[in-house]
Amino acid sequence: MTSRITYRGVNLNFINVCKPLRNNFLRGFLLIILFFSLCVESCAKPQGKNAFYQGLSEANPVPYFEKALSDPNQYIRSAAADRLAGLMHFGTALSSKTAERVRREASGAWASAFDVVGKKDKERALAFLFNLEQNTLNPIDSGLYVLHEFEKQGKAFSEIETAAIDGHFDVLRIDYNEALESFRKITEGDNWPEKTPQLFLTYPVLINDLGKAFQYTSSGKDGLNLFLQWEEKLEKSSNEDDLRYRLLFFAARIARRRGLNEQAVSLFERSRQLAPAGEQLDACIWYILDISVGGSFDVFIKRLEQLIPYWQKDIYFDDILEKHLQTLVSKKEWEKIIRVYDIIKTSGTASSSGYAWVIARAIEEGYLSENEKCLAATVSKEEKADYVVFYRKAYDAGKNYDPMSLYYRSLSASALDLPLLDLPPVQKTTTRKTGQQRKSPQQAAANKKTSPQNSPALQFLLGFFSNDASAYALKYIKALEKDLTADELRAVAQALVKADMYADSIRLVSGYVNKNGYVFNKEDLELLFPRPYKELTEKYAADHELAPALMFGLIRTESAFESAVVSRAGATGLTQIMPKTAEEMANRIRRAGGPNFINEDKSIDLKNPELNIHMGSFYLKYLSGRFDDMLVSLMAYNAGANRVRRLRAASKMPSDLFLETVSIYETRNYGRRVLSAAAVYKELYYR
Repeated sequence: MTSRITYRGVNLNFINVCKPLRNNFLRGFLLIILFFSLCVESCAKPQGKNAFYQGLSEANPVPYFEKALSDPNQYIRSAAADRLAGLMHFGTALSSKTAERVRREASGAWASAFDVVGKKDKERALAFLFNLEQNTLNPIDSGLYVLHEFEKQGKAFSEIETAAIDGHFDVLRIDYNEALESFRKITEGDNWPEKTPQLFLTYPVLINDLGKAFQYTSSGKDGLNLFLQWEEKLEKSSNEDDLRYRLLFFAARIARRRGLNEQAVSLFERSRQLAPAGEQLDACIWYILDISVGGSFDVFIKRLEQLIPYWQKDIYFDDILEKHLQTLVSKKEWEKIIRVYDIIKTSGTASSSGYAWVIARAIEEGYLSENEKCLAATVSKEEKADYVVFYRKAYDAGKNYDPMSLYYRSLSASALDLPLLDLPPVQKTTTRKTGQQRKSPQQAAANKKTSPQNSPALQFLLGFFSNDASAYALKYIKALEKDLTADELRAVAQALVKADMYADSIRLVSGYVNKNGYVFNKEDLELLFPRPYKELTEKYAADHELAPALMFGLIRTESAFESAVVSRAGATGLTQIMPKTAEEMANRIRRAGGPNFINEDKSIDLKNPELNIHMGSFYLKYLSGRFDDMLVSLMAYNAGANRVRRLRAASKMPSDLFLETVSIYETRNYGRRVLSAAAVYKELYYR
């Protein structure tokens, strides 16, 4: 009897008339074809989710994370191990084999925790516990695991050590009242130790912890006296400067919070002399200037001139300089504005652009006296005070892509008829067949060397989005952000955009584009200034005779394109409409012949994108009709029409200078943010 060979119902036994040898050969050949066909079909079938990402949303994630421990990507293995470690800590039973693999693959805090427990060394354990920081992944869980394991080993911590550990963990939780209660357990009776406890000398982070606990609770007076006492009795040691700096710095912060400004400045100045270069030094200088800005101008400018050479990060001081500019413009103190600008003009602060712009406008409006004109000419190294020269200085100083720099650069660009964006030319060649641009061979070779697809870290982060697990991605992105290149961060930002996580994408791109030496490109700008809801925004902008760029700028500023966001005050949706405003505008829209947005239960669905954009554009148009100036209308959109009307009535200045006088920082900044974003949208998309 002849055997029957079929494939998909087709009889393959059609060669039975051939000789046995040929028959066997052809049968074998057809079986090989069948085998490869099945392989191709198998490969073509969609693959399931990666086990790690699937486990994130499963009620019983253990089998998924166990499988992920064998993943070829080291970051997936480490993340799975960290998840299993947390489950193990909270009582989930794991096999001894899995537990061992977890210890081997864990990273970060969990890897250190397993190492400390394995070494059974209490000093190592204390060092680990006190080095846990808020930006560490799973700091509390890994710390509690160490404490639990040491308790099981019979290696108890002393009462003082336990109190300090509890206090440190309370600070990590930002619970300063509990932290202070924990630290009080180191007191002798009702009194704090006369000298800095040895544990605090060994682990100086505890000084920071206790300092924050004193600063943010009602016991500041006790903390100020205690820290000054400890500093006075501090013995000589190899790390004396660091300890003295911490004690003086937190004593100064406590004094400032208690309104003891003169004492605070003195203490900050002493701590500045001991501060390590970098963020700590900038913090001391910032506090000194922040206290000084509210006092005598001569004292402030003297301290500014004295301290500016020691600045480490210019942008750190923009808030102080901006606040001072508001005070000076409100009082029309043009000479003082020019003197401050003379000191900061070569700094990298965004505020230098603002000072230059205000000087230009004051010259143009004829506000300056002859002496002030002479001073402006001297500062600009020109024969006479020329507003065009200061426009150019504002334009050149506004090269960063933060809202303040962009705002003054956009105003100056308009005044000088110059481009707002200064993007490098893209060197590309064009293919003959398609006419599409392609990268040059040199660019292609360079990109191949640094291709982000070769990075396991990037593959790990992008896996959250390709496996429908984007909701879990952010903490891992933040943990790896500093280790990724700009190209890799851009790829992650693009994934965030595809997941409609625009606010997170904007934050990520803002982080790497404003770093020193970074050269912008159009792709990054489009990520910074995206256009979700494009059709709706353009439609309702046109319906209400508004520029689409302006509406995109407003929505980006208000909600970063998150349609369901609700502010603490209750403003809701893309254009952040308050409930009472929504009701009023809904009635106006209905009376004007538009749709009725009020439901039968009197509610309005402000999280509906179309409704919200319709109402937000209608409201802005309504305000522009009342104020006849878009900048003032935007301020009213933010601060309320009645409040802005009162402020505007008290000022005779043009609207751009009026904005500089508004005492509410949020409103000043809001106007800048919306208009600067609108200027970028216009140049990117609507030229």
